[in-house]
Amino acid sequence: MGDTIKKRLLSISMGIVYLWFGALKFVPSLSPAEDLAKNTIHQLSFGLVPDTVSIFMLATWEVALGFMLLFGLWKRQAVILGLIHMVCTFSPLIFFPEATFGEALFSLTLVGQYIIKNLIIVAVLLFLYERKPAKETSIPKSEMPKPALFLIVLAIKNRFKKV
Repeated sequence: MGDTIKKRLLSISMGIVYLWFGALKFVPSLSPAEDLAKNTIHQLSFGLVPDTVSIFMLATWEVALGFMLLFGLWKRQAVILGLIHMVCTFSPLIFFPEATFGEALFSLTLVGQYIIKNLIIVAVLLFLYERKPAKETSIPKSEMPKPALFLIVLAIKNRFKKV
């Protein structure tokens, strides 16, 4: 299977996940991550964004991102938006350690596991990221500046031709 097909399948599956998880957030109490999302956005926005607005904005972000990935629209921008989203999803590890870490060393609660699995999403998004192609120069190759060493060798060669 070629890389293009693999990237397309990953993009489609990521799109479905984002679309599904985002759509759940439009219906109050339907998403298991709703409270965590509201509390996290409350912390990140210093309490300036009301919970009802924050969850609607997050749902819209995730659904839009899902459509972008699902249909291959604005690929670079979708990946960047997804990575920004992922950075925010890790913040509960700092803001709410009691909700994310268990009693034993390195143990995670179900919420913590839900967050850590996002490492896979980050890896997929990084795999899907495509750089902008380098701009081509308008200078023809024949007029391109030559490296200094090449010019010195050429000058020496021409010098011996005259002798």
